[in-house]
Amino acid sequence: MHQSERVLVVGGTRGTGLLIANLLLESGYDVRVLARRPKTAGRLGSSADVVHGDVTRTETLSSPVKDIRHLIFTAGVAVGPALEKTIVATEYQGVLNTLTAARQAGFNGRFLYMTSIGVTRASLSAAILNLVKGNTLRWRRKVEDEIRTSGVNYTIIRAGFLLNSPGGKRAIEVSQQAHPLAPRYRIARADVAETFVQALEHPNTARTTFEVVWGRGPRREQWELLFGRLKPSA
Repeated sequence: MHQSERVLVVGGTRGTGLLIANLLLESGYDVRVLARRPKTAGRLGSSADVVHGDVTRTETLSSPVKDIRHLIFTAGVAVGPALEKTIVATEYQGVLNTLTAARQAGFNGRFLYMTSIGVTRASLSAAILNLVKGNTLRWRRKVEDEIRTSGVNYTIIRAGFLLNSPGGKRAIEVSQQAHPLAPRYRIARADVAETFVQALEHPNTARTTFEVVWGRGPRREQWELLFGRLKPSA
């Protein structure tokens, strides 16, 4: 069904990005994954095309972004303390480098960006995270603005607190309400991965920014209904 649609996943060798890449493969997409060390990029489906690239080095990006239909960016600095210059290089400038390279290659598909709840709402958890991890939420908010004004067709998805739990069990809340970064707004990585793949297939998610967390009770609403309430970013 999607064999002619090549999707580049930046950040697809671990975490939520890995789940997205494998779900895309299961859905029939032609998947390319950017990796700084391709030989160590395990756990990907055998049909994935793993290519070398580093978002902090612009000279490595021109080849990976060629001939892609869509681009999903989930890369970020790994969990733990980080200097602000490291955050800026990866989570801000790295996104801009990827966008620039894609546009120079003639990219005209969808750019899906994974970020976090709490980028626009103050909370104790957000303050601690920014202190420990180089103002990551502030730089992610800045790069959101850059994406929205870049001219590309985008979808910005702010995920809640990420859990390594099974997906498909809990209700999903898709909202354009700004949640604070707090443990009560949580969600399984697997459910976020499903959200990305579903968003890629729904035109109503184009040029939108939304947040995804667990709702109450079991999974019940269809994606068409969840995405149908979204409004394009102003």
